[in-house]
Amino acid sequence: MWYNKKRFKNQKGHFGMKKKTVVATTLSTLLVSTAILANAVQADEVETHAAVTAPSTEVVATEATTNATSTAATTAASESATPVASSTSVVTASTAETSETPVATTSETATAAATPTTEVVTNASTSASNDTVTVLHTNDVHGRMVEDDRNGVIGDALLSGIVNDSRSKGTTLVFDSGDSFQGLPISNSSKGEDMASVMNAVGFDAMTVGNHEFDFGLDQLRRLSKQINFPIITSNVYVNGVRLFQPSTIVDKTPGVDGDEVVVIGVTTPETATKTHPRNITGVSFTDPITEVKAVVDQVESNARAEGKEYKTYIVLSHLGIDTTTPVEWRGSTLAEALSNYAPLKGKRVLVLDGHSHTLHTATYGDNVTYNQTGSYLNNVGRVVYNSDRVLSHGVISHDEAKKNYQVNPTVKAMIDDIQAKYKADSSKVVIENSPVKLSGDRMDVRVRETNLGNVVADSLLDYGQSAFTHKSNLAVTNGGGLRETIAKDKPITKGDIIAVLPFGNSVAQIQVTGQNIHDMFVKSLGSILQVDESGKTVLDENGQPLLEPSGGFLQVSGARVYYDTTLPAEKRILSIDIFDPETGSYKPLNTNETYYLVTNDFLAAGGDGYTMLGGPREEGPSMDTVFADYLTHADLSKYAVINPNSRTISISSADFAALNKKENAADPTLNPLEPVTPSTIAKDLETSKPVVSKVVTTPNGKVFFISTRSEALKETEKVTETSAQTEVLPTTGDKGSHAGLLGLGMLLTLFGLSGKHKDKEKN
Repeated sequence: MWYNKKRFKNQKGHFGMKKKTVVATTLSTLLVSTAILANAVQADEVETHAAVTAPSTEVVATEATTNATSTAATTAASESATPVASSTSVVTASTAETSETPVATTSETATAAATPTTEVVTNASTSASNDTVTVLHTNDVHGRMVEDDRNGVIGDALLSGIVNDSRSKGTTLVFDSGDSFQGLPISNSSKGEDMASVMNAVGFDAMTVGNHEFDFGLDQLRRLSKQINFPIITSNVYVNGVRLFQPSTIVDKTPGVDGDEVVVIGVTTPETATKTHPRNITGVSFTDPITEVKAVVDQVESNARAEGKEYKTYIVLSHLGIDTTTPVEWRGSTLAEALSNYAPLKGKRVLVLDGHSHTLHTATYGDNVTYNQTGSYLNNVGRVVYNSDRVLSHGVISHDEAKKNYQVNPTVKAMIDDIQAKYKADSSKVVIENSPVKLSGDRMDVRVRETNLGNVVADSLLDYGQSAFTHKSNLAVTNGGGLRETIAKDKPITKGDIIAVLPFGNSVAQIQVTGQNIHDMFVKSLGSILQVDESGKTVLDENGQPLLEPSGGFLQVSGARVYYDTTLPAEKRILSIDIFDPETGSYKPLNTNETYYLVTNDFLAAGGDGYTMLGGPREEGPSMDTVFADYLTHADLSKYAVINPNSRTISISSADFAALNKKENAADPTLNPLEPVTPSTIAKDLETSKPVVSKVVTTPNGKVFFISTRSEALKETEKVTETSAQTEVLPTTGDKGSHAGLLGLGMLLTLFGLSGKHKDKEKN
């Protein structure tokens, strides 16, 4: 048989069914919802729905089928192994969702469905049967084996306690939907092997392959698959035409009982082709998710008929996600919808347990398919309880609930403590004693716009490129999706912090490119669709311009000034590109026919994230984290105080850009992007040049007012005046009238007489 069938030992509370006696199941309305993330590996991108009011969520199902295509749970009741539905259950339901409907994405912390309405379902009853099954599931853990109360991480020792508690009460299945081995330095340092050992200790029943499972290379993934003592499955990943792993497994917790077997199918995002290093997937291909899952269903059903069996429950472990930047046909929501209309699955219970987009989302498709995703980083554990008749409840166990109601497994904790000690010994080395600024690696920053962390990392590459290669580098770029952690202010920066920012082990590469390559590169970087809020309204940045949807391929840059207008079609957004000339220390307009030297990471140099226009002749350098660490030892970090400087990839309206060009003085000098900006240089400029612009930028404390001179416009500058967002509401930038009010900060108006909008093209 081509699928992998595993039999497991009996557990307490199994299905009380005799062989050949199968109770028909017709209900499948289940699923998860919760909150996620604070700092680090991210994924991915969403907004907490107003209806999600509790960190722990649960939907209690009734005998009546809720005819809603999308649900978000708000009931904060705790779930027992055999939950009892009250006579009146409150269920939240949204309007019907199709695969074309994007999820609102303004923060990565949590996601829910579109605005729900509350429906009161009466006449609920409780099944009298004693055949309950609990499904516990995770996704996008990204190496979070260690409990972290500050960031709401449950950790694997507490997860193991939850699993053991559930298994002591009845039949329990434990699954993971991918991206588990990689993510934090503590897991990356052993290339996922320590994480695999911990997952063995927890006792998973199966997992699927996420795109980041390939980050340590195909050979290492194969080694990890042999190290774990449960199946790793995926139906649509092939190596030289042969499936990498088995496409499915059958989990049977009660071999002496017929009818309770669960068919588990795995599927992996085809985006893996551009979301891991090309060298990691040599010979690997990714086929259509829906086609492959249906094919596996057909094969399983055919085998079942031949054996005289009938499977009632299918669980799809998918790593597809629901990002709006993911092609519709590759989304987990599209798969769930397709399965709800697939004839061989009619009358069966189908659970789609998804990952990849780091989303908290619950949706029901048709009358038998439920889609669940729990967020990420082990902030929550998904929990579904069902019996032979129906789904009894579905929801999540949040970090707070887990801390309150469960005990850590001391054996697993001791294992993790040993792993921590080994890692800390290597990573605790201090690179610099204190960071004077916060460097933002927040997903919703680095994947949508210029950030100070992106600038300092890119500057480290450009600095290295001035002496390390045959030719001096003109510009440097790095993908926002490769920056995975924030560096805190007023704390030491350690080796571990640097690895957390750059966890993928990439090396530095300089490639020879044409001006046309550079233009095409920025067209791709700035070509994402636009963010919208839950009401469908476009989200604006600090400059009043539409904000891009998060994309791992968004480029953080040094040595380039790219003006763009997000109100224009994607292919026409770029208004101008200036490139740094290392010989003169000035910027010159991009010449599409000229040869330039671009320093980047080897992932992008090899065409990663879809940058196929790159890939010219190249020279190799050392590891990226080493270059970054070296740069930090001599860089003036104070010049990176602005979180979102809008100085290199410059969001501006076409009208304002045209006006800016009219006022431009081409004779004004531009500055070397590697040259520090100090208070003394700014003071000198203020004495000799008329300041022409101002800007408002977002910082951890709210909005901060900045003054710039002509030569320093659109560059990281020293803070002149700061106004707390808690004491004064600042006007939206982009409104010239609002600047007059802002500049009514007496002394500044008197000194400078400012009235213009923050936008001077003359600086880095």
